[in-house]
Amino acid sequence: MLIYKNIILVNINYKFVIPYKIIKINAIDSSNNEIKRLYNKKQHSNGLVIWAKNQTQGRGQGSKIWLSQPNKNLTFSIFLSGENSYFSSPLCLNLIASLSVKKVLAYFGIKNILIKWPNDILSVDKKISGILIENLFKGKKLMGSIVGVGINVNQITFPENYHAISMKIIMKNVFSLKKVLHKFLDIFSHNIILYEDFDLLIKDFNKSFYRKNELLEYKIKGNSKRGKIIGLYDYERFQILNLNGVKETPKITDIKIIY
Repeated sequence: MLIYKNIILVNINYKFVIPYKIIKINAIDSSNNEIKRLYNKKQHSNGLVIWAKNQTQGRGQGSKIWLSQPNKNLTFSIFLSGENSYFSSPLCLNLIASLSVKKVLAYFGIKNILIKWPNDILSVDKKISGILIENLFKGKKLMGSIVGVGINVNQITFPENYHAISMKIIMKNVFSLKKVLHKFLDIFSHNIILYEDFDLLIKDFNKSFYRKNELLEYKIKGNSKRGKIIGLYDYERFQILNLNGVKETPKITDIKIIY
């Protein structure tokens, strides 16, 4: 295990600084899993970043897996202590991480970036990044959150039927993984402050919502329906225009969008 670099991002406009410490590992099953192991051993700290050059068992949402060629892409996880509550709900953290990836990609020249609910970032209708948030509790108390991020950077071949794309494919350039990581950490820190304004967070997320205002199939508590997803209504509800022209606001936990 190699401690690659200690970074403290300082900006006079920030209310606080996340004391990032990056640990770069050649190969690991999952960067989220490694943070959980360190957490269980009490070897974690707020702002700990595990950067895996090769993830052998990368994970996505639910039972999905994250496929990535060694040394080609960026796969990392950040631990945020529950004692430093940077967000009003777990949903906020997911939105902030997704928008941070979008801004990073835009910084490096990627266009047509949309966020596919709940945790995929797309460019030209293909997956370029994914987010996996895991919360750690002691009883009902939130002890910390793990923000797992995967970004397709320099990989140019993907398995068939794996609708993915990378920064290199789009821009025809090779990118420094270190520079992309540092830019994400910088933007993520800034966004945590920026999006203390929850209305702005919802507004910016809804601008990027994949297939917003398109007729889609969705399920509410297992019941199939069709309608147009307008976007997030608040931190726990969607807003949907159903086929009868009536706006509904189902809970996020009750709905599954069928893409």
